[in-house]
Amino acid sequence: MIEGLAARWLLTAVFAAAGLWSGTGRWVGLPRRRPARSAQPADPASAVFCGVMCAALIAMTWRSEPAAATWLQAALFGSAALWFGLASMAGSGRVRRRSLPAVLHALMAGAMIWMLTAMPAVPRTPTGPARGAMAAMSRAPMPAPTLVVSVLLAACCAAASIPWLARAIGPGPRPKDPVAAGQAAMSAGMAAMLLATL
Repeated sequence: MIEGLAARWLLTAVFAAAGLWSGTGRWVGLPRRRPARSAQPADPASAVFCGVMCAALIAMTWRSEPAAATWLQAALFGSAALWFGLASMAGSGRVRRRSLPAVLHALMAGAMIWMLTAMPAVPRTPTGPARGAMAAMSRAPMPAPTLVVSVLLAACCAAASIPWLARAIGPGPRPKDPVAAGQAAMSAGMAAMLLATL
């Protein structure tokens, strides 16, 4: 899906780090002085969600998937968006503040569904003698509505990384909350990927 080799490797590194931090940082990255009560109950679900999404994003970075796999992933992330959306509405009173991560996860699942189903596949650039003048014509222009929605989703994913980053930054060089650091990296990577496919 991504044309440039350097961009592919950079996004792969970002998503791999995000998946590892979200999955393992919860147990091995937190400083020992932090109390256990700081972890939210939804952290295991968030870690699994982030790991699965990062794996799917890495696969999407390198190759276009068959239609069956695309729609299976769309159904999976659609279910995740619904689950996180319902979880965000379930909070009330003093726990309403904790619903923000669920809203951000629902947003990222929706952006993933958009990338899987609505964005046109980028044709491969011709090689050999066909390269040159025909290379510029190999990529069809993106329809204006798709372009607008993609840019808006990229902006939303970039904005979604800010609350995660605020939770992750600590006084020392190590992240205060590695799970939040992984989520911030995944959100920023998704924003970059949306822009890179335009």
